[in-house]
Amino acid sequence: MPKTYTEVEKNNIRRELRAASCLCLRKYGVRHTTVDELVRIVNIPKGTFYLFYENKESLFLDALVSFTREEEEKYLELLEALDENHIVTSLTTIFYQMAISFYESGLYRFLDDNQLSLVMRNLKDEERKRLEISRTEFITRILDYFSIDDEDDVSAFNAAFNSIFFLMLHCDSIPDFEKALRTLIRGLVLQLVE
Repeated sequence: MPKTYTEVEKNNIRRELRAASCLCLRKYGVRHTTVDELVRIVNIPKGTFYLFYENKESLFLDALVSFTREEEEKYLELLEALDENHIVTSLTTIFYQMAISFYESGLYRFLDDNQLSLVMRNLKDEERKRLEISRTEFITRILDYFSIDDEDDVSAFNAAFNSIFFLMLHCDSIPDFEKALRTLIRGLVLQLVE
């Protein structure tokens, strides 16, 4: 008979599994992350994993969506407290922190089509839709803060932000990556506030 968990335990296990999935994603990528490694890190029986997730891809999706939701809340709060006297510097710092947080989470690996396709092939249709919504909604909500509602402008800024995030796939080959990232973000911010 499987062990039953309290709601607190369930929430903690989900949170720990999401954190473990990010760690493994960053270290190993999708293909080389195993359920065995995930349960070893979280220190739960393998059967318990399957009480929460159908497969590791569902866990990766949950980690990405949860991360995006938490980050969105955090950065929208920072935007609300924005120093209007130093808007370009403040926004550059906020968006830079957002990019670095995404990189450090390991979730930037989903920007690699090979990694993403490994996840997508094992997701159900409703999970695929959830992923697509998560990928575009975050930047769109940030842009809503600036009252940018022209679809072409939203699309252009969304593409520009995504381009910056795609650089993370090659950060090891870019000299002074962090300085380059900050410079690119500052240029985008200048366009955003003009």
